[in-house]
Amino acid sequence: MFRWFAPLLLFAAKPELALRLAICALAAAALFVGVWLISNIAVTFDSLKNPYIAAGYAAVLLFFFAVVGLVAWLRLRRNAVAPQLAPPRSEAQAQPLPADIVGQRAKELSGRWDAELKHAARERPDRLIVQPAAAPLAPAAPPPPARPLARSTLTVTGPAYTGKTVLISALARSAAPSLEASDVVRLIDAGASDGDERHVMGLVANAKASDAVLFVVDQDFRAPEVAALKRFIAARKPVYVVLNKTDRFTAADRDAIIASIRAKMPRGFAAANVLAVAGAPMPVEREIEDARGAVRVEMRAPSTDIAALTSLISRIVPPRDGRTLRFERAS
Repeated sequence: MFRWFAPLLLFAAKPELALRLAICALAAAALFVGVWLISNIAVTFDSLKNPYIAAGYAAVLLFFFAVVGLVAWLRLRRNAVAPQLAPPRSEAQAQPLPADIVGQRAKELSGRWDAELKHAARERPDRLIVQPAAAPLAPAAPPPPARPLARSTLTVTGPAYTGKTVLISALARSAAPSLEASDVVRLIDAGASDGDERHVMGLVANAKASDAVLFVVDQDFRAPEVAALKRFIAARKPVYVVLNKTDRFTAADRDAIIASIRAKMPRGFAAANVLAVAGAPMPVEREIEDARGAVRVEMRAPSTDIAALTSLISRIVPPRDGRTLRFERAS
């Protein structure tokens, strides 16, 4: 009785075989149904005795056989190639040798190499191995010249985007031509004073190593600037307020802003410690007339206006006899 179940056991062991048989059976059933249906349609139209109908029937039947056969073949071919889902097994890694075996092997190799060297020396005693002479060392590059000691150090800070870096560059470009005949004033760009209380206190602590503070603004004082300035003054550090970008204001507006800043300063703050400069004036349109009378318009940048600032620093750090001030950016 169990022999009737043998084919079922074979299909259970090889499910891909059962799938192939099922596909073939479905294809045969589709062919049978299609041929029967097309034949009934053709018999119906055959009563017209038209040869074109017979030719069309043959073409449709051939196309149907081709489609069913192609679909069945593709399905069987896809099942024939089984995907390798499991990754290939890596070979077992070789176990490292024990330390005593490695040491013994190293001694054997060392002894063999020594014996080969002695044997080669006995056969060719005149052949000596001469080590090449070491190439002479290149002379060491001279050390960079030491930076001169600064006569004074000034910390430059203020709100963001007020032109602090540009102002330092303008002062550095106005340096004295001779380093030997000048006193160096080093300018430290401490960054923006915008921030919380902890950030401002950090700026005040760093400014204690300098001789004075240049607080650069580009408009009237607001509450954060007043609070930061009071922190510097409380640390007993000389503070000088520099109103930058004055080329953007009219003379009346500039004087009004300076008067407002002076009014917001604590009691005892000298009015002369508030000054106006233009570190990088904006280009302006200028009409230029050539020799033929033609007029053209060009954009030209006015020269920097930092004379008031250099005069103030000369009062803060008076140069020695026969010397001038030279401004340098602190690295």
